[in-house]
This record gives sequence, C-alpha cells and structure tokens, in this order.
Amino acid sequence: MKKQTHLKKALAAAALSLLAAAGASAASVHTVPYASLSGAGQIGFEGLAEGLLEGVVGIGNVQFGERFAGQELSVSKAPRAGEIAQDWFDHLGYGAPTAGLSLLAGAAGANLGVYDYGDADGKALAGIGPLGGEGGDAFGLGAISARFAAGQSALGFQLRDADGGNGWLALYRADGSLIQSIALGPLQNGFYAFAREGGVADIAGFSLYNADPFYGVAIDQLRIAGAVTAVPEPASPLLMLAGLPILGAVLRRRLRR
Repeated sequence: MKKQTHLKKALAAAALSLLAAAGASAASVHTVPYASLSGAGQIGFEGLAEGLLEGVVGIGNVQFGERFAGQELSVSKAPRAGEIAQDWFDHLGYGAPTAGLSLLAGAAGANLGVYDYGDADGKALAGIGPLGGEGGDAFGLGAISARFAAGQSALGFQLRDADGGNGWLALYRADGSLIQSIALGPLQNGFYAFAREGGVADIAGFSLYNADPFYGVAIDQLRIAGAVTAVPEPASPLLMLAGLPILGAVLRRRLRR
C-alpha cells in the first residue's frame, strides 16, 4: 500500500509539474532575432510630415497614441547632466488599460513627433515628453502606445537616439490584460524583437516609455507578425502527459527494487 501511495503521489506531482511548465511556457515572451520577423508586416513613418503630431495617428493596420484609456500618465524626475531636476519623462507605470485598448493622445504639443534623420533609415516616431516643444528637448522623452487591428504573436522595432538609459515595453491583450512587461536597458541603438512562445497571437498592443538621458528614444521599422517560425512551439500538455505511463512504469520498477 505504501508503494502504491508513493507511486500515485509521484505521478500526480509529475502531472502538475508538466501542466505548470506548459502554462508558464504558453504565457511567456521571448527575445528573438529581428531578422526572424522578415515575413512580417512592416510599418514605416516616411509618409508622415516631420514635426509634432496631434491626436491618434493611423498607419496601415496600426494606430499610435500616447497611452491607452485606463493608464495613468505620470512623470519621473530624471535631470540631465548639469541641469536642475525637472519633470522630463512620461511614465506609464500606473493603471491598467481598459478592455478594447482605446488609444488616447497626449496633450497638445506633448503627444507624438516625427524626426527625419536624413540618413538611409529616414524618419522615426517618438513620444513627446510632458514639457512639449517643437521636436526640441522633449522629443523622445514621451510614451508611445500602439494598437493592432488583429492579435499578433511577435513584434520588433529599431531604436534610435538611445543613450544607455532604461526603457520599458508592456504588451497587452485586447481585453486590457498584461501579457508581460519587459525591462529594456541599458538601451542601445539597434533592433529589438519579441515573440510569444508557441506562436500565441494575442498581442493586441504595446506601450513603450523610457528614462533614457539626454535624447530619449525614437522607434523605426516596426514589424508585427501573426506567426514567427523562429520560435519553436512547445510540446502540447496532452503530448507531455501521454508520457506519464512510461514514467509510471519506471517508478514501479524502482519501487519493486
């Protein structure tokens, strides 16, 4: 009887462990190579006029704004070298988006902006910080939020003007629930890409904000994908549980010994 009890407990523990692992795996987001999104839809900003943008902006099947309804906009004090502490940055660390992910624009002069770098990559989109201004000191210090027309399994973008500070990327479902909040830092110019393990296409939108000194950040070459082949799908929980009889046989032989 004791042997059977131990066997049942071992099998139950194994089953719970496998299910927990499967659930955690399905809920996770992984860093992937930006190039793995090569077949994804790409959103550029070349069609936008350089300067400040007011209101919610639509490009293809993506809409851009400052934040989602339900998110509370606050500011974090991060003075630049040699300057008195001021409220430079948008911060979206409080409040959860409401269902539907309705986008909200920032205040006049403190919403979004486009800058033309005059190089091969051209224009980039940035959030305008709470101090506002025509692409001046506030450019890149504000938050950017985006809403997709359909759920995606991955997204990637190019960061520009990054100078080693901190950034945060929050991924949301259409019902407003948080998929994962990702700390980005130290921020560097270059490409970032993230994918849901198992190809779960439930990323309905994201919010990006930063506390990067001196310049803040701008984004370019946004890519979204309904599926990413570079991320292998984990084994199904049912397939994993199918291996329990084998595990049980092994445990029985050990108990007999």
